[in-house]
Amino acid sequence: MKKYLFAIILIFAVILSVVITFEYVINANQTTNQTSPSVPTKTYSANGVSFNYSADWEEGNKTGQYLLAYVKDPNLNSSDGKPGTVVEVMKRTSNGVPLKRFYDDVKGEASNVPGYGVMSETTTTIDNVTAYEFTARAMDSNIEEQFDILLFEKKGFVYMLTCGTRAPTYLSDEEENFDIIIKSFKIQ
Repeated sequence: MKKYLFAIILIFAVILSVVITFEYVINANQTTNQTSPSVPTKTYSANGVSFNYSADWEEGNKTGQYLLAYVKDPNLNSSDGKPGTVVEVMKRTSNGVPLKRFYDDVKGEASNVPGYGVMSETTTTIDNVTAYEFTARAMDSNIEEQFDILLFEKKGFVYMLTCGTRAPTYLSDEEENFDIIIKSFKIQ
């Protein structure tokens, strides 16, 4: 009987230690994922969208038929006066056209730019919906530009986020700033 009791206590102790360890790991992971970015931010909220962006950046005054938002890093300018880092947000009605077709059309148009080359393609999630994403490079006046384009559909509209850099700045240099925008992006 004593052997039985000892075995039951030992099994209970092992199960309890496994449960405590499991709970510790889950709580540690949740704490890590909830940390705020190390970059101070401002919030853009207009034209039916909102997102956070680096406090060092500013809203631009660029306009266009489908353009909703334009933010840039004013500290990164090239010698030809074009900004070194920008994010544009555009919106179009889908008119029943599948999102994948919009994505393929955007990639096709981009391929007409000199020096164009796709660097990667993937899918991600923006505002709880799947987004198609591709990164590419191209040349403008012998200066390399890199851009990350994300397309997603919500509420009958196709949204396109374009994160762009101009040498000597590259996408990898601004990844944290772009991630702030992408992860906080919401349709209002």
